[in-house]
Amino acid sequence: MIARGDIRWYRFSSPEERRPVLVMGRGEILQTLVRIPVIPLSATARGLRWEIPLSAEDGVPSACVLKPEWIRAVDRKLLGPLIGRFDEQRWRELRSALLDVLGFG
Repeated sequence: MIARGDIRWYRFSSPEERRPVLVMGRGEILQTLVRIPVIPLSATARGLRWEIPLSAEDGVPSACVLKPEWIRAVDRKLLGPLIGRFDEQRWRELRSALLDVLGFG
């Protein structure tokens, strides 16, 4: 079952690459959605104030950053295996980053 806070593999078609993504969305409706909102993770940190660093302690394979400016909706059938879980305590940090990226911060 796909859940909010899952970090899963996803293969993007452009550019052609597999990368971890964070599953977003309201838990009570995620199971009804065909397209799931996700935020990709990247090994490349650019020092942007809204990037959220993650480490092995967060359950990811290696140090990386969440890239809120890359938010996407992806086909739920193409979400891959579970890698880890985003700590519930960090959702406020992500909320703030998303508001900043969208110009509401």
